[in-house]
Amino acid sequence: MKGNPFEAMKQLKKIQEKMAKIDEELEQTLVEGTAGGGVVKIIMSAKEEVKEVKIDPEVVNKEEVDILEDLIAAALRDALTKAKEKTAEKMGSLAEGIPLPPGLF
Repeated sequence: MKGNPFEAMKQLKKIQEKMAKIDEELEQTLVEGTAGGGVVKIIMSAKEEVKEVKIDPEVVNKEEVDILEDLIAAALRDALTKAKEKTAEKMGSLAEGIPLPPGLF
């Protein structure tokens, strides 16, 4: 393998620093998943930690609990998708400006 091992170590340290910063940003980045036209909302961090679940009282009906359960599941899936998109977006910038071997990231 060609190259200066000390330069490679510097690059690795830069990547580790960027990863720590991205991890912190992902903890602070909130996404909102919705279902049923917004009657069910789930707010979570981009690290996939659920912060809030909001349900419009108008949709709470004892005879239709199964519909409410479906709406909650759909809102959760929506929020997870958005959280994963944010994570991919942030991680895509990880190696910007650092010359690394092709295919490493």
